[in-house]
This record gives sequence, C-alpha cells and structure tokens, in this order.
Amino acid sequence: MSDADDFFFPNKTLEVFDGKTTAWLPISSRWTSIAACSTQLYAQRAGLGGNLIAFDPLFGESIVPTAIPCLPTEVTSSLRQSDRDTETTTLLGPTFVCPGAYSAVQTLLVSESTQHVFCCPSEYELNVPVTGKDSFPSQCTSLLTSGETLAYQSTTPSGPWGSQTTTVQLTSGPTMVFGMHVNGFNVITAAPIAESSAGTASTAPSNSLGSGASAAATILAVEDSSLSGGAKAGIGIGVVLGILAIAAGAWLVWRRTRMKSDEEHLVEHVAESPKGPQEMDVPQQRHEMPAFRSSMAKKDREVYEMSGN
Repeated sequence: MSDADDFFFPNKTLEVFDGKTTAWLPISSRWTSIAACSTQLYAQRAGLGGNLIAFDPLFGESIVPTAIPCLPTEVTSSLRQSDRDTETTTLLGPTFVCPGAYSAVQTLLVSESTQHVFCCPSEYELNVPVTGKDSFPSQCTSLLTSGETLAYQSTTPSGPWGSQTTTVQLTSGPTMVFGMHVNGFNVITAAPIAESSAGTASTAPSNSLGSGASAAATILAVEDSSLSGGAKAGIGIGVVLGILAIAAGAWLVWRRTRMKSDEEHLVEHVAESPKGPQEMDVPQQRHEMPAFRSSMAKKDREVYEMSGN
C-alpha cells in the first residue's frame, strides 16, 4: 500500500500549535456521484467478522484493480492516516461538503466556530457517529430486506481479494451493509456585509457548508475527540484575530463616515444663511406711541401756522 504522502494536494495547509501538526485537506465541491459505486461491496475475511462493506475508497486498490474511484483522494489520505500513529493529524477541512453520493446525517458543534459534519451514503442511515480514529466503518448502515439477493466480493483466508463473486440469499447471509463514512470540518468565520445607512459596518457569520450538509442533519454541541488540542486552539486563535481585524475595520469606516457627515452639515448650514457674513442688519424704525405722535403733529402745525403769518 502506498503512503498517503504519494498524493499531491495543492490546497493542503499545515497548522502547527504546541508542537502538534494538523494537515487540512479542503473539499469545497461535491464529488461526482457514480451509480456503479453502490455495487462495490465486499465481505471481510471470516477472521475479521465477515461484515459487508461498501464505498471503501481502497476497494479498487486492494480488491478489484479495475474498479472506478468513488471518493476523492483526500478521503483516502485521511483514512490512511487514521490507521497510523503519526505526529500529524490529517483532517478534511476547514472547508468541507459531502461527496455527491453522500448526504449529511449529523452535524456536531465542536465550538462556536467549528462544525463537524458526518456524511453517509444516501441510501444509508446513521448508526453511531465516528469522531475519532476508528478502524471499522460503523457509522453508516443499510438493512437488507428479507429475500433480497446481493452480489459482493469475497475471498478465502489464503486467497486474493476479488477471487470470487457470490450472490447470497439473505435468509442465510448477512443482513446489514456498512457504508464507509466521510466526515469533515467547517470553520465558521465572521464576514463583513454591506454598510448600513448610518455608516456602521456589520458582520454576519459565514460558513462553508454546501449542499452536502442537508438541513435535516441534526446539530448537537459535543466534545469532539477527532480534533487535537492544537487544532482546536489554532482554530480559536485564527477566528479571534479575524474578528478583531473586522472590528477595527468597522471602527475606521464609522470614523470616516462621521467626519464626512460633520463636514457636510457645516457646509449646509453656511449655504442656508440668508445674508453674507459682511452684511449688517438695518435697524428697524422706532415705533412711537400714538399720544406722543399726535402731540408732535400739533406742534408741527403750529410752526407752519406761524410761518404763514
């Protein structure tokens, strides 16, 4: 079996915290669903339990070499890493959507900023969420109805995989099929939205949940064992720094808008003034009382009469 490092992932990122390394493999688009993938089943060797397993990403490599790939190579890499004790933890994320033939069956809230999405094949149901390194795919199951027949790959303890194909009656064969799970993480960050009329920048939660995470998936808040302490702390620090940067930007936008508003208000106040600054008000005529005015008029008439003599 080749090592997971044989794959090249251009979008792979490494996060180191407290001496522990987390390798993130993002899956931002849905893997194309292929109908033939649902028929790629095999039975474990008798010594391993003889369970029927479907959607195993190593089916083509270990059992039928001509089988078509049914899951992204990122999934294969993460599953291989989970079987080895290494210093690097490989996780799908921080952007993740379920593959095309899968749907989200549950979402766990690891923290306020991190969601753990659990995906199963569309025809399978959630049995028990696999949150850690589990060598057996017990998360997704499909029950077979009585009398149904199923073709699957099997082998003897000494024979190679794919050496025989058997159609079994459910009355004597297995009644449950385990589908390989695909789980990943979405890290939610605060993203700025349109500025309001008051000039205050607002923020809204932004996540990378795509159509692979259906609304029917149950959302629970639990302690997730698949995230290392370093990964959790690294996510938390990144989110806090992002929020602080957004808050600082919002304050600068508000400050510039406030200064601009004050300047416009001053210009409008000067423009609305009825007279220029160099003009002076003309004093209004003094009003006299009627009695005093009558007396003055009488005196004027007396003066005119004297002038006439």
